[in-house]
Amino acid sequence: MKLSDTTSSSFGESLMLLQCEFVAERNRVNPQNINWLQYDIMFALRDGACLPSMLSERLGIARSKLSKNLGALKTLGYVEQVPGVGDRRELRTTLSDAGMTCMRDVDRQHQELADVARSVWSDGEQTQFEELSQRLIDALRRNRIAQ
Repeated sequence: MKLSDTTSSSFGESLMLLQCEFVAERNRVNPQNINWLQYDIMFALRDGACLPSMLSERLGIARSKLSKNLGALKTLGYVEQVPGVGDRRELRTTLSDAGMTCMRDVDRQHQELADVARSVWSDGEQTQFEELSQRLIDALRRNRIAQ
């Protein structure tokens, strides 16, 4: 079977190939070989402290799966947890200094990806890509949360 036989259109194939390239880029800049979910957790924590219940809802995963991955990130020294103010059973989770440094390093590597995009798209195309991407991101997020 050819790769093109697995998609119903060149549009679908383009989306798949773009995803594959993003995966390859993500793997290239992956510190400590953290898994995708661990990266997503760290990315979500960049905005500040969060309770596990909020993280699991935002990421669309079970609390047990989140707990396992938070434990691995704590072992790596990338996240810290302290008891919450209102409900001390729920742990307020933040990126540690090492986690912030890791995310800054990844951001620098991602900047290279943006530089490549800027080199091949005009300003108008970049704006259009940003708008279309955000619509797709919002739709994918809504669908995932609704499940």
